[in-house]
Amino acid sequence: MMRVLVTGAGGFLGKALVNALLREGYTVRALYHRAGLSQGDSRCEVVTGDVRDRAAMKAAVTACQAVVHLAGKVHALDELSADEQEYHSINVEGTRHLLEGAAAAGIRRFIFASTVKVFGETSDGCVDESWPPAPVTAYARSKWAAEQLVDDLARSGRFRGVSLRLPMVYGPTDKGNLFRMIAAIDRGRFPPLPPIAGVRSMLHVNNFTQAVLRTLQAESPFKPCYVVTDAEPYSVTTIYELLCAGLGKPIPAWRVPLWLLKVAGGAGDVVRALTKRPGPLTGAAVQKLIEPAWYCSDAIARDLGYRPDFSFADTVPELVAFYRHAKQ
Repeated sequence: MMRVLVTGAGGFLGKALVNALLREGYTVRALYHRAGLSQGDSRCEVVTGDVRDRAAMKAAVTACQAVVHLAGKVHALDELSADEQEYHSINVEGTRHLLEGAAAAGIRRFIFASTVKVFGETSDGCVDESWPPAPVTAYARSKWAAEQLVDDLARSGRFRGVSLRLPMVYGPTDKGNLFRMIAAIDRGRFPPLPPIAGVRSMLHVNNFTQAVLRTLQAESPFKPCYVVTDAEPYSVTTIYELLCAGLGKPIPAWRVPLWLLKVAGGAGDVVRALTKRPGPLTGAAVQKLIEPAWYCSDAIARDLGYRPDFSFADTVPELVAFYRHAKQ
């Protein structure tokens, strides 16, 4: 079985992927940003290093047959304060260093975790790989630039490379907007959402690990990039109501009118401008609630046999149980 280097092994996705690879019998070399993050995991080879360190990346990939590159600077909650140069140095130059090491080591497969945000922040209908990239934020621009590096080197024939474009990945973690949403609903601090027609694609962490395994095992040629999502998109209203039920909270009969939600977001923008600090509700946050972001994963299902087994409704009990344990 091949040896796989997993970068970003200390993150939410990295931990889940390392466990999945070990269950499948792979030899795993786990790359952590700094010592101490591995928590003494003896099941895999542990290495440390910063992706911005070219020599460290060359050493990390030596004697591996595949790389799954998850490490990077994630998107900021407040995109207006994003540091473009830092995104570039970590997500673009860091990927370049890893690719150079991978090419020198003679690896067979390189899988890069990208984002659906390369298409923009919202969608007009259901978007697939045929849509042209139109990144808006520093984060999305850096991911799109890194994708092109992967594709360029893969086209040279040095290895098979692919970028997996991911929406928001959810599961048992205390990081991210979904955990904050669960906490706010539990404390009665989340506005009772009105019916919202727009849907957003999401991805359960176990569906993500299945997609990576399918890509590692694929014998047939595959495309330079694939969108990976759950089987169906979700409306924010549906997510809200499922979480209310999962937390044992009554689903409110009265809902905040959509116009009032937009006004509250505008007021939050004014508060941010005056205080220089983002509030709990801003215009951008409201946009993420009401605007569609719908993506299609038919291509990876067709080409690689990807079958998402987990849905949001099925995993609400797991999410709520993790939240209750985390707050103890």
